[in-house]
Amino acid sequence: MENVIALDWTKTAEANNSYSRDVEQIMLVSDRKQSVVPVVLFVLTTIQAGLSTCKDQIADVNKLGSKSRFMWGKKGDGLDYAKKHDAFLYGKIKHIQENMGLDSVEACTAAIELFLDVPNLGMVKAAFVAQMFGFNVACIDSHNLKRLGMSENQVKLGKVKPATRTKKIAAYVELTQKQGSQYWWNTWCDYVAGNRANKALTTGDVVSRYHVECVELVGV
Repeated sequence: MENVIALDWTKTAEANNSYSRDVEQIMLVSDRKQSVVPVVLFVLTTIQAGLSTCKDQIADVNKLGSKSRFMWGKKGDGLDYAKKHDAFLYGKIKHIQENMGLDSVEACTAAIELFLDVPNLGMVKAAFVAQMFGFNVACIDSHNLKRLGMSENQVKLGKVKPATRTKKIAAYVELTQKQGSQYWWNTWCDYVAGNRANKALTTGDVVSRYHVECVELVGV
């Protein structure tokens, strides 16, 4: 059982609304580089790995690309796909933002479906990418599933027809929007701060800022 961490409220992500500050910074990084690769690579490094390991992973990938030992399984395919189709993905996500907004279920669903084409990104991690582009959706990962009392199977798409897939994604978006992207981001950061896998990330605000630092580190 993990130790309970005593939190200084003034340093929590909720108290600082770290979500608003840091998602804006992530979007600025993407716009400056005119690329989705920094966000996609960061998300790939979070899959089955502790958050605090992501900077070292990214540094290695910057040198070795998809041949990095950290791009195991289909992660390397995901990175190569994002690089090859970067101009399209960046243009498309900007189009969704500008023409559909960031809050509607339809806009969030479209953003998730766009990033589901990236190999190794399932619905939850595609939603995480969309969240970092400002959409009102969230990453209901293993930590959040535990908090909700849900099983992993409840957020898996499986092999379904396109229309069914869209409906399942929309239902997922609606689930996350009951509390909203800001809530899920801030409370997740506070929840994992200082835990066994993130001892160096001592507060929720530090956890949140670490996301920005990882995205900024990615070489494009």
